[in-house]
Amino acid sequence: MSNPVARRYALALYQEAQDTGVVERIDEDVATLDATLGGSRELVSLLQSPVVPRDKKDAVLQRLFDGNVEALTMRFLKLLVEKEREELIPAVVRAYGDLRDTRLGVVEAHVRTAKPLGYDETEKLRKSLEAREGKTVRMKLDVDPALIGGLVVRIGDQVYDYSVRHQLGVLREQLQERAFLSQN
Repeated sequence: MSNPVARRYALALYQEAQDTGVVERIDEDVATLDATLGGSRELVSLLQSPVVPRDKKDAVLQRLFDGNVEALTMRFLKLLVEKEREELIPAVVRAYGDLRDTRLGVVEAHVRTAKPLGYDETEKLRKSLEAREGKTVRMKLDVDPALIGGLVVRIGDQVYDYSVRHQLGVLREQLQERAFLSQN
């Protein structure tokens, strides 16, 4: 669940981008912000630090992004600093991404597998999930040998657990239940 304040700011940015006809450019800018923030813990720490003066935060953002992003994006970053909401920039970026995905009909699937999937297996899984969800699926793949075999897919709040580990757990519970019932 995203921060409601960050979501409101993200929605305001999206609506302004839509009103001025620069949605695709703002999408690119937000992706740039996301990559920059993801690659720099120092920048995130600076933005979240109550000790660093706002004019310094503004100067850092100006130096990093001015001329590299749309004027609307720069004004938006300055507004967040002016309103003392600069610590929300990472959350706003995530919330904007969620809004963009909703607009484009994209869902994110977190997939854990016991062993790495090949390209053909990955595409077959993607197509299966897209048919089930009725949306475009962006997958994040992780390998988790503890699953023993199979896979676990999480899309939003929905979890599909097809792992051998899970199936063994279900079988164990059934055997314990039968053993208990046969004793009575």
